Amino acid sequence: MHRRVVITGLGVVSGLGVGTELFWKGLTTGATGLSRAPAHLAAVGARVVGAVQDLSGAAYLQNERNARVLNRSFELLVAAGALAAADAALGATPVQPPRLGVIVGIGPIDQYTDDLVSASRRAAVEGGVNMARFAETARTMYPLRRLRLLPNVGPALLSIEHRAMGPSLTLVSGHAAGLQAIAQGFTMIADGRVDAVLCGGADSRLTPMEVRLFGLQCPLSPSDDPDRACRPFDRRRDGVTAGEGAAILLLEAEDSARARGVETYAELVACASAGATEGGCAESMRRVMLASGGRSAEVVVAHGEGGIQSDRLEAAAIDLVSPRCITSLQAVVGHTMSACGALNMAAGCLILADERVPPIRSLESPEVALPFAMHQVRARFSSVLVNAVEPDNAAASALLARS
Repeated sequence: MHRRVVITGLGVVSGLGVGTELFWKGLTTGATGLSRAPAHLAAVGARVVGAVQDLSGAAYLQNERNARVLNRSFELLVAAGALAAADAALGATPVQPPRLGVIVGIGPIDQYTDDLVSASRRAAVEGGVNMARFAETARTMYPLRRLRLLPNVGPALLSIEHRAMGPSLTLVSGHAAGLQAIAQGFTMIADGRVDAVLCGGADSRLTPMEVRLFGLQCPLSPSDDPDRACRPFDRRRDGVTAGEGAAILLLEAEDSARARGVETYAELVACASAGATEGGCAESMRRVMLASGGRSAEVVVAHGEGGIQSDRLEAAAIDLVSPRCITSLQAVVGHTMSACGALNMAAGCLILADERVPPIRSLESPEVALPFAMHQVRARFSSVLVNAVEPDNAAASALLARS
């Protein structure tokens, strides 16, 4: 069995705001989701960040008791999941619970929560921590705190909230995790194991420790100008900008979507991944094009993080597929880590549905001669190739087509 897979719902949370409408409006009108970082993040090298403002994940829960185990990444995730489910009319015309799955890529969760830090400080003595005193102070720590620290609890919340009794999987494979989660959902639906999957990525690591670790993987831009800090493919680029966000898509078998009477954004044609080599991105794209049965890639939504070497390698890889147009989101929303591939997928769906390609916001002087979107492009494209690339150049790619 090999069923066609379509996208019937999108839910996006990013520095541009909460919801797909704000996301797309920001990308296509020249807005930015980047802002100057607070002092505690600037002190560890993040001068500009893509932070989500004014979000309460609890407001998107059907069962308010689940708010007890929300951390920041889970807040982003449940909001994006609720928006995707509503967009796909899962409440009005549900998929049978055993045939609905959840697969999410998510980043590491900071274990040094405020209550742990407070308990440790109260037990501190010269030269260390008094463990007997710590045992007493730890009694005041939140009893369900452990549930906030386990990555799989976020996808479990989505399963509970949306009555998804099919597979529930959590991927923690890095910056390509969101796109790899979508690839796994694609395979399960195409093989007939489920009819639909809520899948994508979520990540929030805007804490001093996590930003410091991220900067060791992806050197951060020293700029404090939100309009210049992230400059993908520009010859004057100088580093990456950290962000947070989430994107959840409802992937669905075409026959299921038809039976439910819902509209589709695009068809997901093929997905592929490649290992950590200098040519990882070129290989993941090659595999996708091979699996697509001869389709072309008219538009590429590039990873485009603004790193000096990483952009150079991705640009060389993209040149091999000869697209008509190339865009990138990170100059607007920042590097959302495990969520970036899913955000790129959401943008790819909207490019096909809205028939326009947003520009690479900060690109002024491209380092290489490729068809980068310097201005908004209005055209009816038939396919979009999406990338997500790891710091070690492992990569994931996917091909969307007009449904």
